[in-house]
Amino acid sequence: MPRLMSDEPFIPRGPGFLPTFLYYFSGTALVTTFLAVKSLGVGLETGIPGEFGLLFGALGGLVASYFNHNRLIDIPFTNRKAFLTQLEQALAEMGYAQDTDATLEDVLVYHRAALRQLFSGRIYVRVGEKQATLSSRALHIRGLKKRLQ
Repeated sequence: MPRLMSDEPFIPRGPGFLPTFLYYFSGTALVTTFLAVKSLGVGLETGIPGEFGLLFGALGGLVASYFNHNRLIDIPFTNRKAFLTQLEQALAEMGYAQDTDATLEDVLVYHRAALRQLFSGRIYVRVGEKQATLSSRALHIRGLKKRLQ
């Protein structure tokens, strides 16, 4: 993969808050609108199913985006070996193991077991001289930040 103006390895970044919000908003709004049409027995022309769709779509989109958007965090450390041991332990407690088949240069990739991975994604870690950069869903980054600082 080509690098632009930097010798730092590439660390994957997923979608931020807005794309995640739009994804969950649209899905929740469509499902809610459809369920409102079927359960209330009114047509779309009344506007009521659309209002339910917008309301629940906005709420669902905000909640899901808070937990599922991707974040990038830098964590400083003084002892690289001690930090890596602490990181491995924290990730193991969360059910993550290193993916040895990953082909990212200088980036460690962690994942959960097959079924759990479908709903949790991966954690990418780039360890530098004095700090580590972690990239994953906001929920996992918050948990790691508490465990590592």
